[in-house]
Amino acid sequence: MANYTIFGGGPAGLYTAWRLLTDPTKLTSADTVRIYEWGNYDYENNGDGDRTPAGRICSYHFNKNREQSYIEVGGMRFIEWDKEKYTGHQLVSLTIDKVLLNNKPLSDNIIEFNTTDNPLFYLRGKHFYSQNLGKNINGEIVLAPYNTPGNNAKPADALISNISNLITKGNNVTSRSEQCSFYQSGTLNTDFNSKSYVYNAGDIIGNIGYWNMFYDQAGNEGFQYAADAGGYSSNVINWNSANAAVYNGEFAPGGAFKTLSSGYSSLFVALYQECIKAAQNKGITFELTKKVRLHSIWHDNKQTPTTRYTTSNRSNPDQALDGNIGTDYAFLAMSPNALELVARATRYNKMKDGQTDILNKDNVQNYIQSVIEQPSYKVAMFFKTEWWKADGVKYKPDLINKKNNNINVFGPTITDLPLRQVYYFGDNSTGDIDDNDKVYGILASYDDMRFTQFWEELELSTKTRRTTPLSRNYQPLEGAGKAPDEMMRMLKLQLAKVHYDDANAAGLIPDPEETVFMNWGLNPFGAGYHAWAAHYDICDVMQQIRTPGKMAGINDANIFIVGSAYSNDQAWVEGAFCTVESVLIDYLGMKTIAQNTTDYPLICGCK
Repeated sequence: MANYTIFGGGPAGLYTAWRLLTDPTKLTSADTVRIYEWGNYDYENNGDGDRTPAGRICSYHFNKNREQSYIEVGGMRFIEWDKEKYTGHQLVSLTIDKVLLNNKPLSDNIIEFNTTDNPLFYLRGKHFYSQNLGKNINGEIVLAPYNTPGNNAKPADALISNISNLITKGNNVTSRSEQCSFYQSGTLNTDFNSKSYVYNAGDIIGNIGYWNMFYDQAGNEGFQYAADAGGYSSNVINWNSANAAVYNGEFAPGGAFKTLSSGYSSLFVALYQECIKAAQNKGITFELTKKVRLHSIWHDNKQTPTTRYTTSNRSNPDQALDGNIGTDYAFLAMSPNALELVARATRYNKMKDGQTDILNKDNVQNYIQSVIEQPSYKVAMFFKTEWWKADGVKYKPDLINKKNNNINVFGPTITDLPLRQVYYFGDNSTGDIDDNDKVYGILASYDDMRFTQFWEELELSTKTRRTTPLSRNYQPLEGAGKAPDEMMRMLKLQLAKVHYDDANAAGLIPDPEETVFMNWGLNPFGAGYHAWAAHYDICDVMQQIRTPGKMAGINDANIFIVGSAYSNDQAWVEGAFCTVESVLIDYLGMKTIAQNTTDYPLICGCK
C-alpha cells in the first residue's frame, strides 16, 4: 500500500496522476493518489470553479459561458509531433491521441494555430508589413526604424537567426540529443577571435548571457530591433546563450502549431475525466482537494513514511494546518516561485534530530534558482463586430498563411507599445450560438516582462485604493480579472494608434462587451514562463533537480520536482509532461508511453 501525493493540479500534476492511474501494473487497489491544488479549477467543466484548468493554461470563454467564443489567456498551443523527423511535442501529441473528452476522442478537436506570413508592425512610430521590408513602396525603400544597416531591411528574425548561427557554428545542434550536449559543453568557434572584442574562441557558451552576446555582435540598435520586432522581450533577455541560440535559431522544435477547438484547457478536463475513470475501474483511491496548498515539507528518518508535510487553506495560505502528514511519494508539480514559497515556510520550521529541510540546502536552492522568472500579461477583449477588418481601418492585420491555405491565422501584430502583440481569435464559439449573440475576441495585449507593470497599475480604477498587497493577490488562481474602464480605454487608445495611426480614432473602435486580464507574474506562479540562466550546466540541473532529496544527501527520499521550468521545453506543456515522464521511468520503474526517447530524450542527460 502506497500513497502518491501530488502538490499542484496543473499540467504536470494532472499528467502525473493520469500516468500513475492508467499504468497497467504500477498501482493496485490498495494505493492512493491524491492531488492538492491551491486553486479552485473547474476540472469537471460544469461551472463549479473559479476558472478553467489548469495551472498556466486557461481558456477564457466570453462571460464564462462555456459555449461562447474564447481567448487563451495562458498557454495557447502545442507543436504537432512528427515521428519521422522526431520534432514537435511528442508527449502532448500522444496524450491528446489517447484521452477522451466527454467520451469522445479529444484528438477530434485538434485544429491549426497558424501565424501570419505578413505581420503588421508598429515600431518607433512607424507602420510597416513584414513582406514590404527592403522593397520600394511608393518610391521609398521600406526599412525598420533602427540604425542597424543591412538588418533593418529584413525581418528581425533574420538577425536573430544570424546571431544563433554564429553562436552554434562548429557545434552539432540539429537533433535534440546534440542540443543537450551543446548546452553542457558547447564552445565559441574561432570566428570570435576576430569578430568579438569581449569573447574568445573556446569560451563556454552556456556561461555567457544572451543579451551580452547580442550586444557584442549587433550593438544596441541591433539588440533593440530584435527585442521590439521579435514580439517577445523574454526571448532576448540575458539568459543562457547556449539554450537561447537553439531556441531562437533554426534548430528550435519544428512542426506545425496546433491547438484544440474546445480550448486548450479541455486537455486538462479530459485528463481529469480519465483519472476518475481509471481509478474507478481499478478500485484505486483518487482524491483531488482544491483550495489547499503545500505549506512546508521535510524528511524525517524517525517517522514512517519519512516524507512529512503540512498544508494550508486558501483562505489563510501562510498558516499551516495542525499536524503533519506522511506520504510515500511526493511530486512537487509547481513553479519555482511556488517552490520558494514552500521553502520559505519550511525555513521557519525548526528541524529536530533526524529531520532534514531538503529545499533549503544550498545546492538545492542554487538549482531552484537556475531559471529566470519571466512575468507575462494577457488582456482579452470581446466585441460584437470584427472591427479590425472594417472599411476605414488604415492598417488591417494581414492574416495570411499560404502554406496552410490561410486557415486559422490568428496573428500577430507586433508593436513596441505596451500592447506588444495582438492576436485575432474572432468567433471561435464552442457551442451553437445565435448570430445575434456572437462575439469576436482578440488577445488585445500579449506582453511579457517589459510592460507588465504598465498594465498592473490599470487593474484598479482611479476610484480604488489598493487593499490587498500584491504578494497576496492570487488573481491567476482565481481566474481572469474584470478590467476597469480605464484599462479598456487604454487598450483602445493603443489599438487606435496601431490600426488607425491616430490615437484620436479610439472612439471609432466600439466598446467591447467584455475585457478581462491575466497577470501571470503574481503568486503563486510568479511568471508566465521561465528561461535557463547563464553559468549553469543545464543538463546537470535537469537531472538533479528532479530529486532534491538526493541532492541533500537523503538517497531514499522520494520527493520529486516536476514541471516545465526545469525542462527541455520551457514555456510549453510538453516540458511539464517530459519531466514527469522522466521521473516515472527513472525512479518508479514505469514503462514510457513515448514512441522514441533515443532521438527525443525527455530531458538532457549528462556526460
